Amino acid sequence: MPKSPIRILKFVFLIPLVIFIVTTTAFSQNKNLDSLKAVINSRAHDTTKLKAISFVLANTSNTSKQYNYYNELFKNVAIRIVKRKNEDKEIDEKAYDALGAYHMNKAYQNMQSDYLLTIKYLNKSLEYYSPKYFVTQRYKPAKGYILMSLGVMYNKIGNTSQSINNYFEALHVFEDFNDKTSISYAFQSIANLYFEQKKFNDALNYYTKAYNIYYKKENLSFQDNIQKVLLFISVGKTQQELNNCEQCNSNLTKALTLALKLNDKDVLSEIYFNLGRNEEKCKGNLELALTEYQKSLSNSKLPENNANSLIAIGRVLYQQNKFSEAERNLTKGLEFAKNINHLEFQKQALEQLYLIHKKNHQFAKALEVGERLSVIKDSIKKEENDNLLTKKQLQYEYETKQSQLKLQQERKLNAITLENQKKNAFKNSLLIGLSAILILLVVGSYFLYKNYKQKQAITQFEKNALNQKLLLSQMNPHFIFNSIDNIQSLIYTNQSDQAVNYLTKFSKLTRQILENSSENYISLEEELAMIDNYLSIQKLLYNNKFDFTINTSNELETELIFVPPMLTQPFIENAIKHGLKNTTEKGQIKVQFELQNGKLFFEVMDNGTGFSEHQKVSENKSLAMKITKERLMHIANTKDFEVQTENLIDEHKNTVGAKVSFEIPYIYEN
Repeated sequence: MPKSPIRILKFVFLIPLVIFIVTTTAFSQNKNLDSLKAVINSRAHDTTKLKAISFVLANTSNTSKQYNYYNELFKNVAIRIVKRKNEDKEIDEKAYDALGAYHMNKAYQNMQSDYLLTIKYLNKSLEYYSPKYFVTQRYKPAKGYILMSLGVMYNKIGNTSQSINNYFEALHVFEDFNDKTSISYAFQSIANLYFEQKKFNDALNYYTKAYNIYYKKENLSFQDNIQKVLLFISVGKTQQELNNCEQCNSNLTKALTLALKLNDKDVLSEIYFNLGRNEEKCKGNLELALTEYQKSLSNSKLPENNANSLIAIGRVLYQQNKFSEAERNLTKGLEFAKNINHLEFQKQALEQLYLIHKKNHQFAKALEVGERLSVIKDSIKKEENDNLLTKKQLQYEYETKQSQLKLQQERKLNAITLENQKKNAFKNSLLIGLSAILILLVVGSYFLYKNYKQKQAITQFEKNALNQKLLLSQMNPHFIFNSIDNIQSLIYTNQSDQAVNYLTKFSKLTRQILENSSENYISLEEELAMIDNYLSIQKLLYNNKFDFTINTSNELETELIFVPPMLTQPFIENAIKHGLKNTTEKGQIKVQFELQNGKLFFEVMDNGTGFSEHQKVSENKSLAMKITKERLMHIANTKDFEVQTENLIDEHKNTVGAKVSFEIPYIYEN
């Protein structure tokens, strides 16, 4: 008897949450799950939170309480977005995408324990992937995969007709956007179902379609080549069931040629077994069949393959009247079958052993084996009956629930109709009552609105107080007064062009700081522009005493990397104010941003006299530096944050400047 039917190309339940991830903008971060959770708990935009939650879920066991918590949060954030009635429909699509993924996650959690509940969640997920919620066609891939999942689950409860319907509906969806991989997957799933129903001609037709649509080409990935081998095996086994021995052998040979290149032992074991089965069943060539079965055994790493190959070897040896060798192999195969509780293999081994003992006139042993065989057959029959009963029961429960749902909907519709009739009968009375209620609502709403505005004003005041603390730390009075004095001096000395230039830059910097101080993250591109403007003003303030450069490493995509705003200004100010304090030559300030092993680092260097022991930046007690360090520790979610300081030394071991560097937390959006 051949091995278990046909392997499926993929299993759709391996990608429940991926549906959301692949249909939204990619989201990545250089931190661990704690960093993603920090984004979730921050004041980031809800769409950003959805992305972060999706990655937390993808990296969390779906059996944990934490998974349930974040999946429910996933749903709640999505509902919150939808309720806003956004003008940007793409934001709504992301929210509906998340709601569909939420129900897919719930289905995935119940797929092994409750088939009917899984089907319920899948159908709920399917509702969201429709033109009702999506303006674009981006919902279609997810819809196709959910339909394939429903096909799998309906097959599990014995509803074959519904399973077939789902597979074909999914196939039409995949054909709409010409996804050849998914089309091929749908064809193979349909073929597998026909194979199980022993409709071998139909199965062969769809296996051939799957091959022609995708696997016919040569430049496939390693995993796709493995699936191509399995497809050849499936076609070969189907041909064998149709007694097309030569076609079976041809497809198995193709599978063998490719499998030898891939060097997959388990696949090789399966191919050699089926080649042996073809020689034994179709051609009656026992010697060649025995050779192939032995090759299957030598390549096998799985107990199931070992049992199957040993039993097949024993069966052939029995037909060759080599009873002692046959008994030895069958006994080994029986032990493997017992260890994995494979009833069918145990039955096959015992049947052959029974015949051997009868041939050898070992009637006591034959009787003992016969009794064991009877027990195994009863167990198989009971297992088949239990499976059939379970499927029938599940299908009955499903149909009953569908009937109850339909009846409830009809009753609800009747109740609504009756209620409408009553409403029409008392329309005038209701209008009077509604008018009175409306007046009360208007008055009540006025007082509620007034109370809400007062609370909102208090909240805004507290927020502004916190922002003001940050603003004061960044634009200290000394810098502001010096800037204004400098502008005034330029005006008095009739340097109007320089005064206008200075005032423009100062105004731009002030606006940048005011705008960015309310944001949790801004793009690195914006941060660099603000640093450049700040240094230009300082250069004017210090009468061009220094020059500056701002550099980034080549791999940095500054428009896609987002950092907390205004973290670097106090350190740059410190380099100018203290680093160049006693410098006699032209000062140099160098600012650098670079990625190292996925981490973003900032450093500022000067060509001053360097640090003395009591001038380390880590000991600086200025308000700006203190608040900046507190911000960094809070954002990075660690108490171990450090600012690295060092003196720059030339080849003569003379101090030629100082460098300050530290890691900056960031978010990368692609």
